[in-house]
Amino acid sequence: MTSERIRVLCIDDEARILRALKALFRDHEVYTTTDPQEAIRWASAHDVDVVVCDQRMPKMQGIEVLREIRIAHPRAMRVLLTGYADLNAVIGSVNEGEVFRYVNKPWDNTELRHIVHLAARLSREAPVVADGPVSDAEKEQARQHVGVLVIEDDPDTQQRLREILQSHYQVRFATTAEKALQVLEQQEVGVIISETALQHGDLTDLLKTLKRYHPHIATVVVTDRANAQVAIDLINEGQVFRLLLKPVRMGSCRLSVDAAVGRYWQLKQNPKAARRFVVAPKPEAQLPSWLSGGLLQRIKQLPERLGWRSRAG
Repeated sequence: MTSERIRVLCIDDEARILRALKALFRDHEVYTTTDPQEAIRWASAHDVDVVVCDQRMPKMQGIEVLREIRIAHPRAMRVLLTGYADLNAVIGSVNEGEVFRYVNKPWDNTELRHIVHLAARLSREAPVVADGPVSDAEKEQARQHVGVLVIEDDPDTQQRLREILQSHYQVRFATTAEKALQVLEQQEVGVIISETALQHGDLTDLLKTLKRYHPHIATVVVTDRANAQVAIDLINEGQVFRLLLKPVRMGSCRLSVDAAVGRYWQLKQNPKAARRFVVAPKPEAQLPSWLSGGLLQRIKQLPERLGWRSRAG
């Protein structure tokens, strides 16, 4: 990363929080404000690298601010800072703000500095990706060629997703982690639609691991099991693209999958941009026993098995 000082924009309705953040990032170029509208203007005017924004503010919620900044200044990486782990806010931070990390108050100084430094490096080094294909022709091409994998063992949800997706996308279904991996080994999959857990166990570690080694894949979680902390972990450790709650609604599901297909298509054309969605590898010893060893090696080898390379590096 260039030696030019990192530009950080901090937004919070409490002046004491802003003072603490300014002190924490005193070696950076820091802009602080309690006014969300001013923050949206500043993000572009000052070409900031990272935005650190509180969620609960009286004039605008943090996810609204980050959504507007994402549109006005997409290069900036977005970090949501909050003392309230509210599930709806977490879902909004994914679906509207596409946040890089979700940080709970009180924060750990070392951790927050690391997050901001990593975000700034990625903001400057990794190209910005558009929200989707730029033309109807590209959108149709993406729909025809990008595989969509659904990991779900509930028959009713499977049927509902089949009704919504089958006529629009190249869809395969899997009811276990093993069957999902078999699909991934057989064809190029750009979008995974998954529950957080199946009858036989938790799936979040699988989704996080796939993202670590293949950041170009877009993950849409559709669940009735998620709580706020599960959703936060999926953001911070799995960079989930969209998070939807059951019962599945046709409109929101189709829009989310369409955006996910578009995101994968953009990353396929510009693979270096996938670095913006990088997550740190988890030590193998910390993975569940069913995922470590042979299954993990198969995940790492997916590009070689399919004859294409992971091009995010």
